[in-house]
Amino acid sequence: MSAIPATRLRRVLILSYLNCHNFGDRLGFQVVNAILPADVQVVHAALNFAFVPEGEFDLMILGLGQSLNAASILRPQLAELLQRIPRVIGIFGTQYPSQYRAMPPGQFDAFLNRLTTWWARYETDIRDYGSGLSDVRHLGDWLVSAFPMTEPRWDKTLVIEAEMRDEELPIDRVIQRIQAYRQVNSARLHPLLCALTSAERVCYQKQKEIEGSDEPSGKFDALLLDVFGRTYPEQEWFDVNRDAVVRYKRKVEANMAALRRQIVELLA
Repeated sequence: MSAIPATRLRRVLILSYLNCHNFGDRLGFQVVNAILPADVQVVHAALNFAFVPEGEFDLMILGLGQSLNAASILRPQLAELLQRIPRVIGIFGTQYPSQYRAMPPGQFDAFLNRLTTWWARYETDIRDYGSGLSDVRHLGDWLVSAFPMTEPRWDKTLVIEAEMRDEELPIDRVIQRIQAYRQVNSARLHPLLCALTSAERVCYQKQKEIEGSDEPSGKFDALLLDVFGRTYPEQEWFDVNRDAVVRYKRKVEANMAALRRQIVELLA
């Protein structure tokens, strides 16, 4: 009996901030792996390029749904990979608009045009940077897919500081902890997104992490517009519209299915 030939695995490079310890980056690593087809061999590499991937790839996925920073876009290692790999899917959002304006004129636009498709995190990303792009799609914040709709167990308030203390805990434990509280006040984006699937009331504190600047990241307003079609004032409690959250989860689920179909088609 002749041996069954081995299946040719398609080689996919995924570039991200997987070296970071924050909640969103850790969770994105799991979400992207879950949407890949079975016949894929994955190489994960960090955008600090401590490890430079070698060899040929059938596809590159840039980002895990988080914000892509100008410093990463300007790295020569990324430019080399964009030239070497013919198909590139971007899965990322934006933050701190001044950093993109500070790039050499036209470089951010040229970078976006190099992508096969940019699956933008928020509608505001497309509004601000997607004009004139040949292929940009609204994905939504796909990390919401990791958070089931549930009910809080504790009639208490959870305050999440800018520096989360749960970063070394398993992801499932972090999610369970956030979803246990009736009220959540978060200074981090994705813990707030998690809380929207469980808490009755939430509030947030805008991120301002650029040294010497009061510029807000813009991520909280973009998230709220995506989910609720409106923003809410910073540090003011508001009731969570659970119907809106469910509608958002359904939309993101459909967009993720379309993304997976594209990945399969590009690897065919």
